[in-house]
Amino acid sequence: MELLDVLTQAMKLETDGRDFYLKLADSLADPDVQQMFTQLADDEVSHFNYIQRQYEALRAGKGWATIPEMAAPETLDVVSVVFPPTKEALKVLPAHPNEEDALLFAMGVEDKSFQLYYNSAQIAQDPEAKKLFMQLAQAEHTHFNILMQRYESRYPYPR
Repeated sequence: MELLDVLTQAMKLETDGRDFYLKLADSLADPDVQQMFTQLADDEVSHFNYIQRQYEALRAGKGWATIPEMAAPETLDVVSVVFPPTKEALKVLPAHPNEEDALLFAMGVEDKSFQLYYNSAQIAQDPEAKKLFMQLAQAEHTHFNILMQRYESRYPYPR
């Protein structure tokens, strides 16, 4: 897959993620959960803007640009990205999700985004491309961890 195609796919993921999180924020009653999903939606808008700037720079022949607003990528412990024992991310969100459904589905979304960015970083040849994809992978990993912490605080193991 060409890197511009990856960036196009990434922009769609971020837009879909924003819409998804806003829908969840509106559908769940707990104000803390609403605030968490609203913040995640805001983060997805920022990610979209970073990716779009990069996409436009590449299309204009300017090459890869540094995105100073994003934190430097850290070494990621990809082994730690796992779902709670005996639980899997939902493949389809129910029509009227409860908080557990929403959290499981959201973790699945974040995991897919993480995989896209992490795998793209592994194949990218340009150091700035690698850096951008690792920054995005780190951001999605952080989202996953936020969701996981919420999940574990509400639904401790074993149940």
